[in-house]
Amino acid sequence: MTDQLARQFGHSLYQLRVSKNVSRQTVVDHNEISLNALTSIENGQATPKLETLKMLLQFYGLSFPQFFSQLEDNEESSGLNQTLRSLVKADARFFILDTKGATKDNNYQDQDFITYQWNERIFGKVREGDWFIYRRPASASKTGDFYFFGAGQIGRLTHAGNGDIKANLVNAFPFEHFLLKDDDLNSFQWHFKTRTRHDWMHFFNQYGMTRIDPDDFFGLIALVDSHSTQNTRYDLATLREEQEIYRTIQTGADAPTEQQSLETQRIGQGVLAEIVKSNYTFHCAITGISTRNFLVASHIIPWAKDPTRRLDPTNVICLSSLMDRAFDQGFITFDPAHNNRLVLAKVVHEDRRLEEALKPFSRKPLEMPIRARPSAEALQYHNDVIFRGN
Repeated sequence: MTDQLARQFGHSLYQLRVSKNVSRQTVVDHNEISLNALTSIENGQATPKLETLKMLLQFYGLSFPQFFSQLEDNEESSGLNQTLRSLVKADARFFILDTKGATKDNNYQDQDFITYQWNERIFGKVREGDWFIYRRPASASKTGDFYFFGAGQIGRLTHAGNGDIKANLVNAFPFEHFLLKDDDLNSFQWHFKTRTRHDWMHFFNQYGMTRIDPDDFFGLIALVDSHSTQNTRYDLATLREEQEIYRTIQTGADAPTEQQSLETQRIGQGVLAEIVKSNYTFHCAITGISTRNFLVASHIIPWAKDPTRRLDPTNVICLSSLMDRAFDQGFITFDPAHNNRLVLAKVVHEDRRLEEALKPFSRKPLEMPIRARPSAEALQYHNDVIFRGN
């Protein structure tokens, strides 16, 4: 077996374990394999014997054909976890870094995905080349709870006096699926520390910098990977482009949204969708539905119609699946002249069941987001061009 195939086997076995939310120690406790041997296999440093592979697959509840199908899928795509594993050096440390972004409440004036500052007298463990997960604390979160929204690497460190250190961030990027406290993290199995309280009190360091285990870092990245719907091939260029897209969305500058590759990808959609959903605190602006599987970042002026509005969060509303479909097809609209109230198209009344589903929300005003309110100009376009009329 070649080194490349060993790495593919190891990565697939690692992904399989993480998807089952099982720690390495749990695997070792229930199977005839040492922790060192399992770690070496998952890191692609050792080739699993046939008996060992059979044992692990039985433990994970996967057949050989299913595993080899997954192996082929991993070979065809380069996931985020796999890309980062190829970039991380053996001596790297891993951290969770709290950031409030560029706000008045931020004493250090951090800029998301660009710079991060701290005082080494409080925390002196971070070095150049280390990696981090970004955490937005509850005090600065639009949702009222903390969430993880990106990752990156510590670049050049500059000493600013009085113990203050400023880090330039490299290989930093936003997640295409923000990891929310309740939706994604309550059942996550941590390795750096045992979580004993349901409310997360005192779990992360109060000064905003927490060292974590490598398995925690890659486990969180795998969790982001598991929610990917676009099968994006990640490399350094893609990560940097996603970083630039995040900054573009936040600042309102123009940026390309089509990446030239074998498959043209709408690289900004995932990042934009999470920013918009967080602006609406992960709730539908009409129904109030908060189950993330049913939330859609719905463009007002369609994506294909105006490239300049593609990454404009004022051109996007967080809607539930049915409302998004009705809005996209012109069955409903929102009237900017009358407090953005929902208006039903006449054609809705031709389908009794559809009318029953939509009529309770007729004349209900859009719930406004925390930031990036829907553009009146975009809503008027939807009224004039897409809405089927009443």
